[in-house]
Amino acid sequence: VLAAIVIGIKAAGHLAGWGMQFGSPVFLVCLTTLITLVALNLFGVFEVTLGGRALDTAGQLAGRHGASGAFFNGVLATVLATPCTAPILGSALGFAFTQGAVVILLIFLTVGLGLAAPYVLLCWNPNWLKFLPKPGAWMEKFKMAMGFPMLATAIWLFNIAASTYGKNVLWLGLFLIGLAFAAWLFGEFVQRGRRHRGIALAVVLVVLAGSYAYALEDKLQWRAPYVPAGANGSLKESADGINWLPWSTEAVAEARAAGKPVLVDFTADWCLTCQVNKNTSLEIPSVRDKLKAIGAVALIGDYTHTPASITAELIRYGRAGVPLVLVFTKDPNKPPIVLPELLTPDIVLNALNQAAR
Repeated sequence: VLAAIVIGIKAAGHLAGWGMQFGSPVFLVCLTTLITLVALNLFGVFEVTLGGRALDTAGQLAGRHGASGAFFNGVLATVLATPCTAPILGSALGFAFTQGAVVILLIFLTVGLGLAAPYVLLCWNPNWLKFLPKPGAWMEKFKMAMGFPMLATAIWLFNIAASTYGKNVLWLGLFLIGLAFAAWLFGEFVQRGRRHRGIALAVVLVVLAGSYAYALEDKLQWRAPYVPAGANGSLKESADGINWLPWSTEAVAEARAAGKPVLVDFTADWCLTCQVNKNTSLEIPSVRDKLKAIGAVALIGDYTHTPASITAELIRYGRAGVPLVLVFTKDPNKPPIVLPELLTPDIVLNALNQAAR
């Protein structure tokens, strides 16, 4: 799906880069909502279940002989496993739909093989059943424990959204609280309740609609496109940090014309590899000292909101997205040194040494 979108964007005459979906406010809000629901489900606030008619129909189809019966038997096994697998698969699919067509197909293939593998192995050797852990209360506790990584993911996405909405991101947080309250009402009074389920469901819909209309539509205006302000001056993150300046082709040309090496880091708030590179191989004392020693200029290209100028630069160097780290030598006629996606301090320091020669 995402591959088709990228092809469509390029066909329309626009530049497309990997990770561009994270520059969309709509995508960020939807994915944060999905992951929050996954976490709430793992905590047992509500359950993912299917109705009795659907299960009856699946059971009849699974009872057939031949290939069709085997197929629907697998469908039934998947349906019955939904309460356990849906929360985890929800996050997996949320990731898959941000990737390319090949990755999406591989994820679905892996899920299918994973679901089928236990049946194949146990049919081949039933004696292995004795090695399986016994069902018990530990399964429920393990499921709830898995909610915390999902909650951490939701907080990470919320932090990315903050770079888009600024201080107004508070309203996204209030919407998520309303969403959580509606999920609790649904689980407690609709799924597990015995009386007045219709009234409870109506209250759930009112809470959801009210939270959405007031927090997202009225206050946050979540579908409004983000217009990033131009950055000026130093982008230093700490008192002893690298004196980063905003990237532009003009800034690179000016520094090289002055005979200075240039370090360029194309990065984004939502890029985990970029953050790892920064903390392990860029914003470290040895690199800071080397930059000062050779008089290098450090430029940062913020791709968080996927500006077209950086997309074009990524394509120019054969990258579909960030991270991209370039080291320009003092000689303006030489091409830059393109560093690998995953950095180490030695890789960066060696490139800076070459640039200073």
